[in-house]
Amino acid sequence: MILNNSNHIIILLLFLSMKLKHLCGIHVCELEATKLTDVFPLCRFKKDHLICHGGIESWKFGSKNLHSLTLCDWPEINFDSERILQYFPSLKNLSIINGSIINISSPFPVECQKIERLEIIGTKLQQFQEGIFKNLSSLQILDLRYNSLNEINPEIFNLSSLQFIYLFGNPWKCRKEMSWILESGNYSIANKIDDKFDLQCSAPYDGRPLVPVVEILVALNDECKQTVCECQLTYVYGRVDRQIQKQLMAFVSVNCSNRGLTEMPPFLPANTTVLQLSENEITDLTPLKANPVYKRVLDLYLDFNLVETVSLLDGSYWLENFRLLSLRNNKLTDLPTYALEHVLPHSINSARLYLGNNPWRCDCLFTPGFQDFLIRFANLVKDINDIRCSGDASENSHKQIRELKRTEICISPDYNYWLPLDILNIILALLIFLVIGKLLYDYWCFKRTGKLPWIVTKIP
Repeated sequence: MILNNSNHIIILLLFLSMKLKHLCGIHVCELEATKLTDVFPLCRFKKDHLICHGGIESWKFGSKNLHSLTLCDWPEINFDSERILQYFPSLKNLSIINGSIINISSPFPVECQKIERLEIIGTKLQQFQEGIFKNLSSLQILDLRYNSLNEINPEIFNLSSLQFIYLFGNPWKCRKEMSWILESGNYSIANKIDDKFDLQCSAPYDGRPLVPVVEILVALNDECKQTVCECQLTYVYGRVDRQIQKQLMAFVSVNCSNRGLTEMPPFLPANTTVLQLSENEITDLTPLKANPVYKRVLDLYLDFNLVETVSLLDGSYWLENFRLLSLRNNKLTDLPTYALEHVLPHSINSARLYLGNNPWRCDCLFTPGFQDFLIRFANLVKDINDIRCSGDASENSHKQIRELKRTEICISPDYNYWLPLDILNIILALLIFLVIGKLLYDYWCFKRTGKLPWIVTKIP
């Protein structure tokens, strides 16, 4: 019982010393740096503590009684722990601080079994080989802060003696494979990571807290299994603050392209903002209006489907809030321009439309209004040059709708210009010219002969 209490006291003292150094922000390597010369490697003894800079020399001398070893600014990219540490059988504290280490090439030797605290801080270390700590049967505190670790196999921490692990300051890749860090059991490895709520992700979720991002990824993976689609967490928005981790906003992209779908999926993972439904056989867009799972979808790609109309979206929440709608290569012949003209000027999002390569109807009833819409919102319709009349539009087949003249749209080429009213106008014009000509002739005759026109002599 007394032995157990003493062990707990030792662990507590080690833990407090770690915290104190963390708060002070000064390590023995920094304190010793002012005493350095230009000669490396350089080692100094302090009681039972050996501090070396730029490598280590004469490690066999007095090493059997050494309890603490600190290696500062290790110059090589590889660290052969078995070769270097086999001569220190009494070590209890080992610190490797700063330096160029990328890889620890061998597991820690059996001679290191008395080590209780291991620090590897500020190096370029990227990974650990399997079983690297298996001989450290007394290890209680493991500090791996400020290295270049981006992923790690939790099995290397599977030591019964290990109490505290520190991993802050590494560029972690936040993936669903990190789900082991969410385990909450008393004896779980995740429970030994003292700073797990301070860990942060690297790209593409730079600076976001690791634990909530992994929670989102795990939930997304489970929800995605309920669909036939591929899902990706594209972005996470929110401040890096432990108190508001649960307020992170996730943005999910779901790709259901080329899945043989005949209708839009009835279920989508939470926080889906981008949905790819291209190259299917979808005809009906009713779910955009009726199914609440589509309310958060901002970007919708429906290229190469069989959509014939979008009129049913008039007045819907989705149409008033969408950011991108792509309907290229469908069966659209007309568009409810009145609905879009009402929505687009007041949209909170920067809307983008893709409407090219559809069989648009070109007639005097629809096309003039559609032309006005295309010209007014030319900055939003991104493929305006591909919006052309259908191949069945006789003289206007495959012409750009924006460039059509009204006479090309509203007057048929076989139109009969000679209406009866036109003929009557021509006859009246000829009669007027005839009367004027007769009047001029009679005036000329009167001047020449003095005779009045024949019709005047007949008037009583």
